[in-house]
Amino acid sequence: MAAACLLTLLQAAAVGITDELTKQGFEDIRVNISDSVIYASVEPTAYRGTFRGAGVALEEIGNYFPNYKRVELMITEYQVPQVAVHARRDTSSWQVTVDYATSTIQNKLKGRPSENSSAWRFDLTAYPMVSLDNHRLDVLFEYCVSIAPVFEGTLWPGNRITLMPVFPIITNIWHNKPDGYIRIGVAAIQQDVRINDKFKAQFAAGFFMNNVMGVDANLTYRVNRNLDLGVKVAVVGDAYIADGKYHFEAPKQVSALAKASYYHTRTQLEAGLTAGRFVYGDYGARLDITRHCNEYAIGVFGILTGGEANAGFHFAIPFGGKRQMRKRTIRFKLPEYFDMEYNMESYYEYAAQRMGRQIETRPDVNHSAHYWQAHFVETYLRKYLAK
Repeated sequence: MAAACLLTLLQAAAVGITDELTKQGFEDIRVNISDSVIYASVEPTAYRGTFRGAGVALEEIGNYFPNYKRVELMITEYQVPQVAVHARRDTSSWQVTVDYATSTIQNKLKGRPSENSSAWRFDLTAYPMVSLDNHRLDVLFEYCVSIAPVFEGTLWPGNRITLMPVFPIITNIWHNKPDGYIRIGVAAIQQDVRINDKFKAQFAAGFFMNNVMGVDANLTYRVNRNLDLGVKVAVVGDAYIADGKYHFEAPKQVSALAKASYYHTRTQLEAGLTAGRFVYGDYGARLDITRHCNEYAIGVFGILTGGEANAGFHFAIPFGGKRQMRKRTIRFKLPEYFDMEYNMESYYEYAAQRMGRQIETRPDVNHSAHYWQAHFVETYLRKYLAK
């Protein structure tokens, strides 16, 4: 009888904290309460940054259950597990570690209902796009400022659909170039798969950024919390607009790249190396060094391919609000980050043959959005909880 009463109380408590997390904007919420540990899973779609949602969820759970000292929290994206947060609380503060070992939490939550589902809910986001090119002698820059409304959403676990037309607003680009026209920016479907705690995969098909269409596949192996290894394979063809008409070429350009990413905990520097065959058939390598500071990321890169060299810098800075609630089927929102990459192209052969090109399957590919590096999340989750 006592066991039945305890079970009823725990079930009622799970319903109560689920309601509180729903009010804070979390989706895909699952909770299992044992005698000494709270197991939970949330998708922080309302929160900018991969650490902030975890911090808010821990605070809500801690306030609701002041006598519980241990929380095992799984953070998901598109209903796919990303990181596990292992949290212990003493009298005044949280002690947290973050890794990719989500299997234990998943097993504890097996059979638990998922509340406030993210499936069949959509975002409409207005992305600003700025292009500057200084290869001409008669003008300082060829420029184009565009607005790109992005409609995206999740239909089933791991799925993402993205539809993005691009509308030029201000430009001096001649109209025989694709950037001068209203055009398709992205029209693609993506599927993320978490194979286990070490392997994850991502597949995409459709129209991608930079006027190409085809299929793209990524496989990542997490060696440890600092080092990721992976491969990226794509088969694409050109899809561009010129003279007011779209021109499509069957996907036949094959790209195969090996990738490695290392995150140095103390300096918060990320080193990324990509090597192999780029989209237009050239062989070479690209090295990125990126400094992460809270939600800001700024870095430099160098490329050596086809006997030509290139270098430049990139950055991603916070843009939209820290929290943008999704209370209805469609949410209108600002982009979470503004990002840009500047290339010092060694024009001539490098530009003519379009060397060093990679596939971008969505508009928010940068070093801040969807950045689930465990050490990074841990560092800034600790800072968030320490205020």
